[in-house]
Amino acid sequence: MGRELIQHPLERADGSTIFSDGLYTAIAAVNGPVEVQRRDELPEEAAVEVNLRPLSGVGGPRERWLESVLQPLFKSILLVHMHPRTLIQITLQITKEPSIKLRRSDADISIIPTLINATFAALVDGALPLTTTLSAVLVTVDKAGQIKTAPEGKDIAQCASIHAMTFNTKSEQLLEQSSGSFELDTWDAVGSSAKRACVAAVAACSEDLTMNGDGQTEPWLRQVLHDRARNANAWRDSS
Repeated sequence: MGRELIQHPLERADGSTIFSDGLYTAIAAVNGPVEVQRRDELPEEAAVEVNLRPLSGVGGPRERWLESVLQPLFKSILLVHMHPRTLIQITLQITKEPSIKLRRSDADISIIPTLINATFAALVDGALPLTTTLSAVLVTVDKAGQIKTAPEGKDIAQCASIHAMTFNTKSEQLLEQSSGSFELDTWDAVGSSAKRACVAAVAACSEDLTMNGDGQTEPWLRQVLHDRARNANAWRDSS
């Protein structure tokens, strides 16, 4: 099963997305800018809040750690200075996890790209002003040193190291989380593969033609968002 992205499934959220990458499925909802309690006001910018809900039960240390990873990333790409003394609230609900048993650290890392891609698409759906366009990807390295982009559950279970990386359209790295045993040369190679996949995901068609792809270097995210924007403006062409 490949990627699937559904835009605006929630009517009461300003922006929302259901995103699945074959491993995980997450629902992202964005509301804002909304009124914030006075004690939480920031005088010169909007506050950004991330709430993650697990597949079942209540959130624990894992969810709080993931929130701490995601919140600075999204605050860095939101134009928070445009809405001072307000709140931008991001809520994430995990609805599907791999059936295969994963090590705790690998499970923590492997879900990050799903949450990032879901949230970014929800921010776009909510028409919140952003500084850049980004994409996240998961990469594994097996014990033989082979690098795989967008791995399956069995690849994660057997990997020597796992890496979640985020790049924007300018090839700037915005986030990196890794776990496992790997050399610096391997990390560099992983970064190159991740950058190629992330940049291609949001590249224009003319730019994508220059990519040397492995099945992951295609503008899948840009295409989905482009189609959504075109459909939303279809009424203009018919009027």
